[in-house]
Amino acid sequence: MPVKKTLFLMLVLAAVAIAGAAFAGERQGPRIYVKESKFDFGTVSAGSQPEHIFEIMNVGDDVLEIRQIQPT
Repeated sequence: MPVKKTLFLMLVLAAVAIAGAAFAGERQGPRIYVKESKFDFGTVSAGSQPEHIFEIMNVGDDVLEIRQIQPT
């Protein structure tokens, strides 16, 4: 194979490899992770105010905004 064709082929392969590496390193955005998504309080007495803390983490690579939370 002539030197020019070999050099051109190597440059094309290098460009593809660099583009693939850049694509693999692309940002994913925010990703929410909730360890437990449900909690059963069981029987609750009238007038009591039960509490439970849900641990929420952002496992993505951008800012996670929680705009609304609704009880079910």
